[in-house]
Amino acid sequence: MTLAIQRIAPRIAARPALSAVVAVTVALVVARWVAFYGVNQLTHSLWGPYFLGPLFWLGAASVAFFAYRHLAPLAAAEHSVEPKTVLLVAGLVGVFLVALQLIIGVFSAFGHSPYAHSPRWLLTNLVFAGATVLMAECARGALLRSVGRWSLTLALVAASVGIAAVQFTNAQFLQDGFTNRAEFWGSQFIPLAAVGLVAGFFILYGGLAAGLLVSAPLVIFTYYSPVLPSAEWPITALVGVAGPAMGLWIAEGLFAAEDPAAAEDKGFFKLPSMAWVITAVIALAIFWFSFGFFGYRPAFVPSHSMEPHINQGDVVLVGPVNPDTVKVGQIVLYELPNKQRVLHRIIQITTGPTGAREFIFKGDNNNTPDILPVSPKQLVGSYIGRVPKIGWIAIKFNELLGRTQ
Repeated sequence: MTLAIQRIAPRIAARPALSAVVAVTVALVVARWVAFYGVNQLTHSLWGPYFLGPLFWLGAASVAFFAYRHLAPLAAAEHSVEPKTVLLVAGLVGVFLVALQLIIGVFSAFGHSPYAHSPRWLLTNLVFAGATVLMAECARGALLRSVGRWSLTLALVAASVGIAAVQFTNAQFLQDGFTNRAEFWGSQFIPLAAVGLVAGFFILYGGLAAGLLVSAPLVIFTYYSPVLPSAEWPITALVGVAGPAMGLWIAEGLFAAEDPAAAEDKGFFKLPSMAWVITAVIALAIFWFSFGFFGYRPAFVPSHSMEPHINQGDVVLVGPVNPDTVKVGQIVLYELPNKQRVLHRIIQITTGPTGAREFIFKGDNNNTPDILPVSPKQLVGSYIGRVPKIGWIAIKFNELLGRTQ
């Protein structure tokens, strides 16, 4: 790796920004391939993933650190912000992210950590996790100082997304099933990229140390805490984005207070306002709500089967349903074996061959009951209310595609 650094030095001197981007990108790609795939071909012992992989991550970190040191700071970071203040607040943000994990555990549950805590494995995890964190923050600093010369916004986003991406395998990105992919993106990738975005802001003002103070505490907690929160992944995902969003808000207040001249400079890159932070969190909450992760979900009514009580084109809200307490006359959303969902009224409750309850449904505007009885596992939600006609856009879109049944 020292030889590689010596080779890229003249190139960085000639075209520092572009050369740094190329060098860091190549180093990350090579290190990722070795850590996730190459070690399996070179060795079948634990030395591969736990020592050979981290060795290449440290190699990538050294390339990035070299590039970072040889690139001048950006103009956005040249304003007078007290370095000690930046480091202090960065550390507080890192501790705050850990505190949010503890709060999740208090309100949901804690489970045993999957990581061993013997002295040998504590040291092994220090090397394994520490190499990844150093790689991430050194690469982030180098990319911010290089790509940021053209566009600081692009640099922050690209560094956050790209550095998060190299920390996962191809199999994790290509999981089967929507739920598995949503869980991966929502509870792992996006929160990691969000923490990286906050770390990037602090690197601009406080250097690599500030970035490490933001990201390292959460990694230390994950690998060294004997217990970890075991909440449902949508809650973990929501907090994983809300926490960094609040960190950005804290950073905004700090930098505006410490550097009022920068805040007045229209050419100066400004942090997101509180309105944007709230918008981002609300948008994520709406996303989780749309998929029913909070127990409530919207449902589109595509037919006339429940008129006049519920009309075609309405969007209804359904909430949690208990199969043991539902009653005749209650409107319930249920799912057919082919995954199609139906919102009808229960007209009869019977006992099936296994002794479990079965439900007979019928649309208010239909002449006959639904063909098949419905089991408790098929119930999705109980009708709460409706918003009239806002689903007509979906109906017209389906008509244009020729898919209206």
